[in-house]
Amino acid sequence: MLRKIYRLLRSIPDRLWHGRRHRAAQNYLRRVRRPRRILVVCHGNVCRSPYLQGQLQRRLPDIEIDSAGFFGADRPVPELSLHLSAERGLDMSQFRSRPVTHAFAAVADLAIVMDPGQARHLEEVFGVPRERILIAGDLDPVGGQRRTIEDPWQGTSETFIAVFDRLDRCAEVVASLLRPHA
Repeated sequence: MLRKIYRLLRSIPDRLWHGRRHRAAQNYLRRVRRPRRILVVCHGNVCRSPYLQGQLQRRLPDIEIDSAGFFGADRPVPELSLHLSAERGLDMSQFRSRPVTHAFAAVADLAIVMDPGQARHLEEVFGVPRERILIAGDLDPVGGQRRTIEDPWQGTSETFIAVFDRLDRCAEVVASLLRPHA
């Protein structure tokens, strides 16, 4: 119970600053040169980043979208994620995780991560300039949520659905701001 209260209190700044961070992320995407390559990163590259990669690729077919993680390689998407992704029109059956590398990170014009710690890690370890990194939770137009998009790994279908719903909203914001205007 104390842990729940602590987490709730700790997330108050995230919730209060969400509107400002969301506007800043939108403004960044409006003013930045349209990226040729986007790298989506999460911890293990089996749940969140491959899903967001698929949703972005669907919406922005002319941009190269890749994903990677900080842990493990050649792992498949979990069965529950595979099933729920398929219900949303994404075939993740051939996907295999891969690690972030310096070369991989260097060619990305934009990196999207799932939490501030991952942003710091990309910057400090892989040399990605901070201005080329966005935190996915800042892209979510729905306010009152934590900045971090939780890892649904080994979670329930409700957990995966909530995370995928959130990533869908983030993908739509990115796509709406990066689509070529006729």
